[in-house]
Amino acid sequence: MNKTSLLAALFATAALAACSGGGGDSAAPSPAGAAPAPAPAPAPAPSPAPAPSPAPSPSPAPAPSPAPSPAPAPSPAPAPAPSANTWPDLGNTQAPAHTASPTSNNGTPTLGGTLTFTNIGAKGYWGRRTEAQAGSASCNVQSEVLKFPWGDESCCRTKHEVSSDKISPFNEELGLVLDGPLRIKQLVVYQPLDANDGNWAIRSFWDRRTPDKPYNFHFSGPKGSKVLPSELGNSCTVFASQEKPFKCGPGSDPYCPGSDLDFVGWKGSKLVVMLAGMPYADDASMKPLSCVTDGKDEKAEDSPWLAVAPSELYRDGWSGYSPCHCFSNTPGNAGLGDGCGQINILEVVSESQGTQYGNRDIISTGIRSYQVGSLGGSTCGVKGCTMDHFAADADLLDANSLTVMKQGVVIDANNRGSAGPVWRRPVDDRYYLVLLDEQSRAVQVAMVHPGAIPASLKAIVPALPNTITRGAIDSLMGLRLPK
Repeated sequence: MNKTSLLAALFATAALAACSGGGGDSAAPSPAGAAPAPAPAPAPAPSPAPAPSPAPSPSPAPAPSPAPSPAPAPSPAPAPAPSANTWPDLGNTQAPAHTASPTSNNGTPTLGGTLTFTNIGAKGYWGRRTEAQAGSASCNVQSEVLKFPWGDESCCRTKHEVSSDKISPFNEELGLVLDGPLRIKQLVVYQPLDANDGNWAIRSFWDRRTPDKPYNFHFSGPKGSKVLPSELGNSCTVFASQEKPFKCGPGSDPYCPGSDLDFVGWKGSKLVVMLAGMPYADDASMKPLSCVTDGKDEKAEDSPWLAVAPSELYRDGWSGYSPCHCFSNTPGNAGLGDGCGQINILEVVSESQGTQYGNRDIISTGIRSYQVGSLGGSTCGVKGCTMDHFAADADLLDANSLTVMKQGVVIDANNRGSAGPVWRRPVDDRYYLVLLDEQSRAVQVAMVHPGAIPASLKAIVPALPNTITRGAIDSLMGLRLPK
């Protein structure tokens, strides 16, 4: 399904904040032989006749040869031995050997940027879907019978209580959603091998040079495609999870009715790294790949998107548009986002949403959850926000003052401030690093030009080694671009 239908059906009522760091982000889309016999004794001689020569004793019967033993069955090939850099639950394997990807950039390297959200996570709850029938006492968040053209369906959601403040709810299983236009070269997910304060390793890996050989990635794209295309067309959507099915249907917990998104996500801390560009929809090489339909205007629908959301949100509702889902806790407001949440890491709000908010040159980053409601998600509509306001080498911009950010932005969930950070949309390659870290209770998004990689990031990019240290994670979390 494309982004337009996802947003329209699942989160149609979500509010946008125009040029405000405190307002809402844009609509969020959805394993022996026998022994021988003894010899007889010789017969005694008669008397008194002379004794004849004694008869020779018969020889003992020869022992029978034992039957040959059957050949042993061949032993199965042993699994690779565990090591400090492999995943036991993935057969003691690690990501395939790889090299840094070539990049394509024009002009002077830009300054880059970081947007850091601190104090993320809190006790609370979200409405989790269960198998109980509407009307049950356990349906204390939502209880109704949904009516569809193909029949009725019971919806029961109960409070899922959260006791952790470690980036909750984003320490739960999260899946990725990517929406074009995107020109993707590498996509990886790192996670801690053991404890958060130890080494991290690549948990999932994809490279455009070997697109049919992903490591621990499951993709679900347009028309049932299971391949992530390196060039993803306008409004074409791909969901990404781990290559481990989740059994939906009767008995599933959390309950899900079943869809092509029934796979598990990444739980706990994670670092997503994507090397990609965001060409415009009217780029001649991208136009034939578009998923825009119904005569809609390509430019007006031009809206790349990268997001993470709880896997159960995707599994809840047939690729994201069932009205029975965990995204919101407030009855009657499916798009409010005060439930299991979502992070719109990079979202271009399409100009079809109106000139007050939509602007295909600007990228928004925002968080929604029961803890924060809506955090970040500034917009800068094309009506008053054009690129001639900003220096050409700037990536991180202030939508409120229409100026360039002088340093990396920090948004505290407990003290939100008034900044309105947004990003300039880069057409050519950038490294996008998205860190969700339980240890520091922070979420950080970084945009880095391949020609201006800070020394503190060179342990991660461009090589994307299989294993990185906790020190490399801390260096990323401490980065503030531009300086």
